[in-house]
Amino acid sequence: MKRGSTLGAASALALLLLATVTAAGGPRVVVVDDGVRVRREGPDLDRAITRGHALGGEDHAIELAALRGEVLAIQVILEAGDTPLDAVTVDVAPPRTPIRVDRFIESYVEITARSRNERHAGESLGWTPSSRPPDEDVLGAVPDALVPVELAPAWLPYPLRIQPRSRGAIWIDVEVPTSTPPGRVATEIVVKHAGGVLSRLPVVVDVASAELPYRATSFLAFYDPKNLIERIGALEPAEKQLFQLLHRHHVDALGSIRNEADLDRLGPALTGAWYTKEHGYEGPGEGVPLTAVTLGAYGTLGDPHPDKLRVIEALVPKIPAAVEDVFLYAIDEQCESPRGPTWRSLLARSPVQKRVRVAHACAEDPRHQKVDLVLLPSQTFQQDAALGTRDQGRDVWVYNGRLPHSGPLLLDVPATSLLADAWIAATRPTGRWFLWETTFWNDGNRGGRGPIDPFVVAETFHNNDGDSALGDGVLVYPGKQTGRFAHHSAGFDGVFPSIRLKLLRRGIQDAGYLALARSAHPAEADVISTRLLPRALDEVDLDEATPFPTDAAAYTSARSTLRALVPEGGRLDPRQTADVLDAGRAARQTQQRPMFRGPKRLVVAFATLALVAASLAGWLVRRGRRRAS
Repeated sequence: MKRGSTLGAASALALLLLATVTAAGGPRVVVVDDGVRVRREGPDLDRAITRGHALGGEDHAIELAALRGEVLAIQVILEAGDTPLDAVTVDVAPPRTPIRVDRFIESYVEITARSRNERHAGESLGWTPSSRPPDEDVLGAVPDALVPVELAPAWLPYPLRIQPRSRGAIWIDVEVPTSTPPGRVATEIVVKHAGGVLSRLPVVVDVASAELPYRATSFLAFYDPKNLIERIGALEPAEKQLFQLLHRHHVDALGSIRNEADLDRLGPALTGAWYTKEHGYEGPGEGVPLTAVTLGAYGTLGDPHPDKLRVIEALVPKIPAAVEDVFLYAIDEQCESPRGPTWRSLLARSPVQKRVRVAHACAEDPRHQKVDLVLLPSQTFQQDAALGTRDQGRDVWVYNGRLPHSGPLLLDVPATSLLADAWIAATRPTGRWFLWETTFWNDGNRGGRGPIDPFVVAETFHNNDGDSALGDGVLVYPGKQTGRFAHHSAGFDGVFPSIRLKLLRRGIQDAGYLALARSAHPAEADVISTRLLPRALDEVDLDEATPFPTDAAAYTSARSTLRALVPEGGRLDPRQTADVLDAGRAARQTQQRPMFRGPKRLVVAFATLALVAASLAGWLVRRGRRRAS
């Protein structure tokens, strides 16, 4: 059974006829997969049907396929006709297995203006002019925040009320724990309203015997504790819940440690204790510790000093050995700063120097930077340079995203952007992927405009360089809002997920599919991933359109094809998963990279190429500093 399998031709035609008939005045219920974003009004629902995102209906079971340890997701879209729909509920009959179901209300935010730069027409922090997503795909009331139905506030009520000619939606997560026995599991979605039952939708989940690897690719999501305190009113229990929420989505919250109090507070995340039943956690990666932690994120340790070194020397031995990467984040996007190299020199004489790597974010060639770890923006990430840096015993990670090289975190880009990033990470030597913020509700950088209500305001980021960005730095939403936004609070001491976080999870899970398939059929799996993602990162020119798919149907098809290659009972531990994907990356470097050094670039005279490269490098450095400004 294929994950997210689409309707056959006859069923699709039936749904299209249904859409035509109900458009005359009646409501409709359509179930779509998790790869499409359906706005509150407009043509999105009909597009989802015609492009194959619609699943089964009353006469055709919704067929889902899962590996043990996987979380599937679907959306129930409810559209009112000429009259409103009142008291709408969406219930899922409890299956007789360990499978768990969570339901969320999709909250819409109005987009009336695009991410942009006031000084450079057509571009933004999320794209170049050639890769700018069209307005007609993103303007309007866009869903992103997901509020659990059990926590629905008065301003986003459940049961739903849907205005005439408008939509509401319920997002459903279907978690298949590793303890689930293989086989077909049947359940039912029942949609009701004040007038009775609107629809009964049979669902069948085909559970395979193979087990999905947890966290097949590594994404680190930074958060600022001050944002939790200022918006929610207290750090606990919100911080713990944030860590658990991200962990459930195969993402590591990136904690910043500067003193003993920080270490004590975050200790249970470093050991994995927060991700156990004793701490109320159930979900993927139970008991698995964090992969990385930073000392003084974004340069908050300041300039090197022997007194600060003594503090670090007292902290580092207490960080559990299971945490793979401990890095001192010396400074952000100031390549010329001596702080990183000076910290590195100071640590070189310390007993903790083998455990701590000195890092900074910089858009320039990492091979010539005198730090242990360089965080490179995706648009300047050069794969050969990254590999060359690693040959020197240092490392390079990628951060954020920009079209056409990779997917941005923004709201006004294709919904598949972060999904694509996980595929890029699974097939290119990106190292860990660093997301610069998840709780940026306060727009507090230089040039920022102060706190915003992210449930209402789409523009979350501004700077002194003329940039405005939608949804940038917001991967989760505040469950409680105090102060000026208290009227838009759900009263929950934690955070809510976003659709973008769900799609990042989908991509990371797909990387697990790739690893399993490649462990048994490497050549076939590599063909599938290369066909899906022929070019990304430095394989793409600045003036190109985005070369990888922006419609989730392509990713769904690739996943289904990989599923057929997954061995019966297949299972990989973390080391095996990393080794299998590393082998695929190496094979791709050997087989694919030469084509990007071919005639297209040799036709340019060397002198002209050098001038262009120098000009481009200067431009990229200036662009790379924007977030710091």
